[in-house]
Amino acid sequence: MPCLLKLLLLTILAMPAYPVFAEGNSQEKPLEIGVVPYLSARVLIGSYEPLRLYLELTLGRPVKIYSATGFKQFYLNAKEGDYDVVISAAHIARILQKNSKFTPLARYSTNNHSLVMTALNSKLHTLQDLRGQVLAVPDQLSLATIVCMNYLRENGLRSGTDFHLLEAPSFSSAILLVQKTEARAAVTTDAVLSQMPQEMRESVRPIVDAGEFSNLIFLAHPRLGKNLTDLLSKMLLKFGNDTKDGKQFFNSTGFGGIVPVITQDMQRLDRYLAETNRLLNETP
Repeated sequence: MPCLLKLLLLTILAMPAYPVFAEGNSQEKPLEIGVVPYLSARVLIGSYEPLRLYLELTLGRPVKIYSATGFKQFYLNAKEGDYDVVISAAHIARILQKNSKFTPLARYSTNNHSLVMTALNSKLHTLQDLRGQVLAVPDQLSLATIVCMNYLRENGLRSGTDFHLLEAPSFSSAILLVQKTEARAAVTTDAVLSQMPQEMRESVRPIVDAGEFSNLIFLAHPRLGKNLTDLLSKMLLKFGNDTKDGKQFFNSTGFGGIVPVITQDMQRLDRYLAETNRLLNETP
């Protein structure tokens, strides 16, 4: 795959403060982790650096974190095997499990809510106030957007007829469009909103809670094999539950914690697959 399609979230912007793997292991192939681009690369770097360091030190091999230019490109990268491990939006995780034999490792314990936010001084207060307005969305493939669009249709509002969509590169970019008055409202989630700068969080207020949905899921590419897959699952749970850095990570991200994935967790995502496949131009 052309290297321009895979964004390395490391190197210059995330230099560690101390050596993170022994010199004798420096030639070992890095474990490559792909994170769905729900925030900007710079924010993702800071958020996932503690996890990267923990895995690197524990495994004794380099660990690199990547993202992509959008949700679809992230999916295509994962499908093509560009990542050993993915931290994926839940609906895309289910497709990778079903179609590409990825193995679920763990998930964030809290669920998300799809929220429609508007500026503090906005005259928008109810769902129907969105008529004739511009609604910014982070990516039409984000689960927050899919849940919100379903909710709006169920309540008689259709994109292109009753309101207009403006797609942004990330959740924070969508909120920024509201600040710039290029959109009257934006779709985000409570967990992602909590990771934005304070000034950005406090510049908006919610007008709609479009519903709850599953948070991010960790999965392993099938080439890793059962032994490494099982080890990674145990390591992720230990990071979230037994380490100081892990607890700080969850305090700062609003993801609650990290827990095992059960079969029912994945099966509950099937209701989103038809729309997700349509947006991915994939056949079920």
